[in-house]
Amino acid sequence: PEHVITMQRNWIGRSEGAEAIFRCEELDVDFPVFTTRPDTLFGATFFVLAPEHPDLERLVAGTDAEQPVREYVDETMRVGTDLRSAEDRAKTGVPLGRTVTNPVNGEQIPVFVSDYVLMEYGTGAIMGVPAHDERDFEFATTFGLEIRRVVEPADGDVPEDQPYAGHTENERLINSGPFTGLPAPEAIEKITAWLEERGLGRRTVNYRLRDWLLSRQRYWGCPIPIVYCQEHGAVPVPEDQLPVVLPDVEEYAPKGKSPLAAVDDWVNTECPRCGGPARRETDTMDTFVDSSWYFLRYC
Repeated sequence: PEHVITMQRNWIGRSEGAEAIFRCEELDVDFPVFTTRPDTLFGATFFVLAPEHPDLERLVAGTDAEQPVREYVDETMRVGTDLRSAEDRAKTGVPLGRTVTNPVNGEQIPVFVSDYVLMEYGTGAIMGVPAHDERDFEFATTFGLEIRRVVEPADGDVPEDQPYAGHTENERLINSGPFTGLPAPEAIEKITAWLEERGLGRRTVNYRLRDWLLSRQRYWGCPIPIVYCQEHGAVPVPEDQLPVVLPDVEEYAPKGKSPLAAVDDWVNTECPRCGGPARRETDTMDTFVDSSWYFLRYC
């Protein structure tokens, strides 16, 4: 059905674009960035990393920014990604005291960490193009960063004090070096090819696959083969003890927790790693997990 196809398309989030490499010359580190609009690269005036980015610690180690960044990251970890990605949330961040090189014009642009950038999409790093992105515009306004327009509609103008996203079919480039004057669709192709020729980027497809809850707080379904040990934490059940079989129960109705949690003689077990006391995971896997391997059982 069409509504299911739409739901899947939104969930998967397939995007065609380019991956451009922004380089921190000082530390000899490359940061690939995915963008669906390589035609706006000349408008990138700052660079932002997600708080979870693996290179963040390396960038601030031993600098004046180290402590403020640590505190900001700790604060961010207490906020859910849904709230972080909300359009109307105030943009916050911390400068790292580092710069990266914009690959199309060689400009050194400042690097920040901000919680509006998420690790789960792209590479966990974005180029800030405030003239053509609402969130980047808000961030640049907050931190007093340059807002440089590089795309404009071919048949009119837009207010200078607002970001212009527009549509590529009806745009041309301005302030974009040798690509100035090109229609946006043509510029996307030519800039991407220019990056590839110089080893500064490549064409790519990106997916925004979201986390999918697999567990259920109910009796039926596959038991999740994990036990929890006080010393070793979550420990997988060894292969020779599989499958974990559901115990017989008389009461199937949940009472604020999984029905399995009330079966003490099943829940309480030994840690397969150290032999100490452990408790079984009492959630079960959703039935789509069962049905995905039925055919193997028949074979």
